Amino acid sequence: MNSLLGSAAALLSAASWALGSILFRRLGDALSPTAMNLTKCLIGLLYLGALLLGFGLEPVGRRDFLLLGASGLLGIAVGDSFFFNALMRLGPRLTVLAEMLGPVLTVMGAIIFLRERLSAQAGAGILLILAGVTWVLWENPGPPEAKKARLRGIAFSLLSAACMSAGILLAKLALSKNSALEATFIRLLWAAGGLGLCGAAGRRLGPWLRPLTDRRVLKQAFLAAFVGIFGGFWLFLVSLKYIDASIATALNSTTPLFVLPMTAWLLKEKISARAVAGAAVAVAGVALLFVA
Repeated sequence: MNSLLGSAAALLSAASWALGSILFRRLGDALSPTAMNLTKCLIGLLYLGALLLGFGLEPVGRRDFLLLGASGLLGIAVGDSFFFNALMRLGPRLTVLAEMLGPVLTVMGAIIFLRERLSAQAGAGILLILAGVTWVLWENPGPPEAKKARLRGIAFSLLSAACMSAGILLAKLALSKNSALEATFIRLLWAAGGLGLCGAAGRRLGPWLRPLTDRRVLKQAFLAAFVGIFGGFWLFLVSLKYIDASIATALNSTTPLFVLPMTAWLLKEKISARAVAGAAVAVAGVALLFVA
């Protein structure tokens, strides 16, 4: 029963990330990537804080608090800032696909640090993921300017995947005795604190948050944050609580299956046969990881 709950939470999280990436891409027309990240964290703290006041708080040990803090700083403050930078350069579809490299890094990290085992099937899954992602990203982007933007976007995606994978492993170590809701709140708290300090030190907090005085932008931010926090972060931590980090991340990486029809419908983006085939190959790799 617990494994079923964890698997369902990971898949719902994947669908939420697909929708959230589209909503945040639209928000990126008004906010910078770092401003989007800070806004998401602050609004998320309001949402989760209200829930925790209703459900009550449980004591969190110092070790777990610090692990979740490090996870928030690395996986959210740094990792999501890289993600939003990639999102503005690649768009939701390619960014989500590039993020599928995250499971590869997470699985390798889980093997090294959490002593989880890698079977031959899982190894084949990793190869399929790499092949599918590389094939789509290698598609001709157009003029030199577009090629340069894509290369920078891919670089940001790789950095994001590395940071998020490290953040997932740190969070996994702290989840056995703590609720997913409270763990998400702590991660966001540390991430918001880190981003806020960086912004204050560079005197950029004003420019970052000024666009939020526009009520339309503020409404978009609250909607995108709701989808990202409850659908993305919280459901993913629920999955981590009940199933292995490698399996949770693999299932969560089915996001391309959801983002392809969403971008075609909401953004009117044309989806090539190569994009569909590459995503299918990568998701087949994810399926192999799950079976393994």
